[in-house]
Amino acid sequence: MCALREKAVEGRPHIRHHRDGSHCSRCGPGWGVISRCARGRDTECGRCRAGTYSPHHSTQPCWNCARCGPGLYEAHPCTSRSDTVCDSCHRPAPDNPDYRRKCEGRAKFFLAPEDARNTAEESVLVNEPAYRFQLYDRERILEKDVEAILRDKSTARSEDLQRT
Repeated sequence: MCALREKAVEGRPHIRHHRDGSHCSRCGPGWGVISRCARGRDTECGRCRAGTYSPHHSTQPCWNCARCGPGLYEAHPCTSRSDTVCDSCHRPAPDNPDYRRKCEGRAKFFLAPEDARNTAEESVLVNEPAYRFQLYDRERILEKDVEAILRDKSTARSEDLQRT
């Protein structure tokens, strides 16, 4: 059985849990477990390294940061306390360097949240509640993607013909 209690350490709450007779500390946000608690030995925590994060008090190691998949750019980078937040290339963000690198001047493919899970790149779309991605909405967006791709190909062919 597991119980929680707080203890003040250096003026901050220090959350501990009890498990199998052990009194184990939980690592705070931005920190992950390096060595698990065992009888007679408390949890050993370490700062999350670059590319990892821990958003809350936990008894787990830091998690790997998500990478934005196709059709998405990094709206907010991963920090030691929060995961990467990805957004669709359909929402322009010209001041964002990742948007400029991944989205500008390229055909924009839309990636719905359920598709992101299937890419092995755990991507998250921001500013769009899940209920907005009804089948009709998705089909409409995909149609716009196809139109943009065809328009881009047509423009590229015209430019190639002008060069020759």
